[in-house]
Amino acid sequence: MAYEVTVTTPMKQCERISRSLGLLAGKCNVTTYNTTLVEITAITKYFVTGNVSGFTKGIIAVIPTGVSDNGHTFEWDYTTGAFKCYKPTAATTGSLTIIDSTGGTAVELVGGKLAATAASTTVSLTPMVAAAADEAADDTDCGEVGFIAIGFVR
Repeated sequence: MAYEVTVTTPMKQCERISRSLGLLAGKCNVTTYNTTLVEITAITKYFVTGNVSGFTKGIIAVIPTGVSDNGHTFEWDYTTGAFKCYKPTAATTGSLTIIDSTGGTAVELVGGKLAATAASTTVSLTPMVAAAADEAADDTDCGEVGFIAIGFVR
């Protein structure tokens, strides 16, 4: 299926915040995600698309306000004028063993918890990795997230 999005905003138009900049805020609900992104004209239509060098579609930033209600993270894709969605994967925890130099009891950190352990001659460190994210699959309901968009206006 195609990339399907619903944008809602309590604003009647983009609010001018300076002579050339405007702000739009609202919610974006990606009900059917597709990796072939389609411009979200309900957001981009408020901004000047021509004669603004270096700012695709006249947009400076579109910032999601957090994680969606379905647990996806959103990232604005400036080239297409749409949100790219990601599903976080499980975080991996590492381990760290600290050896007592006197040969006594050592302290070990495993999965975020400290525990006493017998001393050893080996020091080991397994890196801790923050949660990674994979792009959402086609036809996924990525959920709703708030956003703030800032860009150039007439």
